[in-house]
Amino acid sequence: MRFANKIGLSAATAALIIGPLLGAAVFFQARFILQERIIQEQVQSARGIMREIDTAMYHAYQGVSTIAADELLAGFLESPSNRAMAGMVADELEERERLTGPWDALAVFDADGHAVIAPKPLGDETAISAYVTSVPGFQRALNGEINYTDRVVRRRTGMPVVIFAAPVYGQADRSRVVGVVVAHYRWADVQGILDHTDPAATVHLLDRAGAVIARRSVDTVNNELTAPAERVVAEEEKSGYAIAPHDSHGAGEALKVEVAQGGVQDYRGSGWRLALEQPSDKVFAPIRRMAMATAVLVFAVLLVLAGLYSLIGRHFLRPLGELVRGVRQVAGGKLDSRLVVRSEDEFGELAANFNTMIDKLRPAQDALVKREKQALLGQVAASVGHELRNPLAAMSNAVYFLQSTNAGSDADVKEYLGIIRDEIARSERIVTDLTDAVQTRPPMPASHGVAVLVEQVLRKCVPPAGVTVRLDIPATLPAVRVDASQIRQAFENLVGNAVDAMPEGGVLEIRAAADGKAVIVSVRDSGGGIAPADMARLFQPLFTTKARGIGLGLVVARNLVEANGGTVEAASIQGKGTVFSVTLPAADHEEK
Repeated sequence: MRFANKIGLSAATAALIIGPLLGAAVFFQARFILQERIIQEQVQSARGIMREIDTAMYHAYQGVSTIAADELLAGFLESPSNRAMAGMVADELEERERLTGPWDALAVFDADGHAVIAPKPLGDETAISAYVTSVPGFQRALNGEINYTDRVVRRRTGMPVVIFAAPVYGQADRSRVVGVVVAHYRWADVQGILDHTDPAATVHLLDRAGAVIARRSVDTVNNELTAPAERVVAEEEKSGYAIAPHDSHGAGEALKVEVAQGGVQDYRGSGWRLALEQPSDKVFAPIRRMAMATAVLVFAVLLVLAGLYSLIGRHFLRPLGELVRGVRQVAGGKLDSRLVVRSEDEFGELAANFNTMIDKLRPAQDALVKREKQALLGQVAASVGHELRNPLAAMSNAVYFLQSTNAGSDADVKEYLGIIRDEIARSERIVTDLTDAVQTRPPMPASHGVAVLVEQVLRKCVPPAGVTVRLDIPATLPAVRVDASQIRQAFENLVGNAVDAMPEGGVLEIRAAADGKAVIVSVRDSGGGIAPADMARLFQPLFTTKARGIGLGLVVARNLVEANGGTVEAASIQGKGTVFSVTLPAADHEEK
């Protein structure tokens, strides 16, 4: 058997054995993670319901505390004979009764247990002793404790309520209890919370002893519920779950989640527990769908792998051998070596990438040589610039001396001295551009206003009479963080180019606008524009379309802007003009 066939057969066999095992391992791990997530979601749902109940009880707790803390009520209990105060207290309690609750009944008793005022009477009797379920809370409130009961049923009305009792302290002696506020919280609000849960779920509210004290109105089953068999969180979290074989209706398997009451701030709760159960076929439906999808996917992958590996053996060795030979040739320094792309598969892509790599190596080598030449050119330019500046400076001083000593000379002498002075300045500018084109000094950035920079540039580069300058620089524009001298020089080059592009006159437009973390300054002329063929060479050294010039102005401008963290872009339409857009970093962003 050929070696290629052996590879294909071995790979196919390994795939048929390892594939199902790996798929099964991944499935069971994913199943475990998904089941844990589903259970955690059910636990969080139960916690949310219990939190709503706790919040409702806490608001009732705060409501009865607020009523008991009323100063007017305390003063009335200390002076019950004050009839004028009695009416005020009655109105005050009626208002507070409407703002708190909801209360099924509410009354205020004095320290002897006699009802003194009742916006919602507990019953016909005026003594607390007549209300057996309220007596324990009244006694604890006399001892200075805000008391609340479990769910109880009023004997007179048969309505379930939670009884709250809060002490009223005297004004003269804040440690003496002068009365007690007794309020019966309406159980219908708790029932409403339970009724708004998922219709597919069964919800039971249990007391401290485990007896069912409330359930959803549509759920008529009131069986005893077993405690959870497993725990999914720490024991101190008081939450757990159990997968029971039967739900409370006696039907199929169900996920039962149980959470304990945690209370809210001062309200600690009555030790209630919430039992939430969902049918397993509903809550774990995503797991069954995942199992079906996984089985189909594994089967499909195995079929594909079996066919794929049977072809790999025949096509594997040939492109691999060619690749090895190509690598050896490149390692020997033969950069013109190329591979034949025989297919569009991974090996074909590898051969194409190999050829692309070879194509990129040659430009990289050329770029390295170019950088070495540019570095040498930079050294030469620096030396030449240094040597030329000395005679230019001497010539400039001589011209200044001649102009000073020959102030009375004729017009021709003055004219020629001016020409010499201008040509010396032009020569110095060429030397500066040549030096900046090959070597830009590190910038010294600081915050500068764009309007100030543009004003300084226009003051130095005064446009001719036929050129109209239009400025659009908002006063609210953020400052830029740049080296002012370098950016001014860059703008001078751009403005100079724009003016040169309009020999017959035109409009020079300078606009500035903020763009996120940057400021964009555009210099637009209304000249004849730049030919599309010249746009690609616009920023190349020594390229120029002007009769005079050596083609370094745009190169210097781009180098200076990029050294300050910006960019320069150009766009042109023949016959309509050219615009250069300079993007500079905003000072506010950089300083932050």
